[in-house]
Amino acid sequence: MIQTLAAVLPFGMMFLMLTLGMRLDLAQVLVGLRAPGPLVLGLVVQLLGLPLLALAIGRLAGLEPGLQAGLMLVAASPGGITSNYIAYLARADLALSVTMTLITSLAVALSLPLVLALAGVALPAQGGLMALGLKMALVAAVPLALGAALRAGAPGLAARLLRGAEPLAKGIFALLVLATFVQNAGPMAAHFAVLGPAVLALNLGALALGRGLPAVLGVAPAAARAIMVEAGLQNVAVTIFVATSLLGQPELAVPGLIYAVMMNLSAVALILSAGSRRRARGGAA
Repeated sequence: MIQTLAAVLPFGMMFLMLTLGMRLDLAQVLVGLRAPGPLVLGLVVQLLGLPLLALAIGRLAGLEPGLQAGLMLVAASPGGITSNYIAYLARADLALSVTMTLITSLAVALSLPLVLALAGVALPAQGGLMALGLKMALVAAVPLALGAALRAGAPGLAARLLRGAEPLAKGIFALLVLATFVQNAGPMAAHFAVLGPAVLALNLGALALGRGLPAVLGVAPAAARAIMVEAGLQNVAVTIFVATSLLGQPELAVPGLIYAVMMNLSAVALILSAGSRRRARGGAA
């Protein structure tokens, strides 16, 4: 079952990005690039704030060096592709979420080795990271661009396709969450007593940092929610690839396996919270 899910789910993620593209207004992306304050703040939170947070949590928790490095590896991984769909469901700024995902995926070849060096881990080569970052960006960008082009060229057709695709997209998202639980249940049960509190602190701390700092600086609520989603949801596939394939240290992937489960729980909470806010506004109206 796990092998089947692993083979099918990448196509599911591409379908999610296609549907997001049909919702994405490219003019909003250009506006965001011309006024890049929220984008820069989000990247600071993602690329600088999260690794420092993981370093502090690991030391306060007294984790041994290998687990500390694994926790920092999670924090240094880029935002996951599904974060964009979660941003949409959480009523966040979709354009900002997509832009952050693409930039952090491309930057991983530079940012991740620096974080690993801070954790005392040497990376043998960057070629694998560069190829992985490019692959992730393409998996996200190509279907996204196709969807956006369809919306721009045939908005009526895009709207009709979206109405039919929405139930399937939500089903695929639910399958992604379920697959995370199925694949990671064993490692989570085996290591939760030691790593659970630190990983939970990282996830909740990332959400708090991603929401609190933009709020203090007066960022618009939708943009602040996008930064929070991007900060809280990491691409754990990168964590596993680096730990196992590049470093040959599979134990470094264990914090990421636990984080994958926790971040999906927090993502569901964010989506439910957004739905509650929308219902409350409707009731007030």
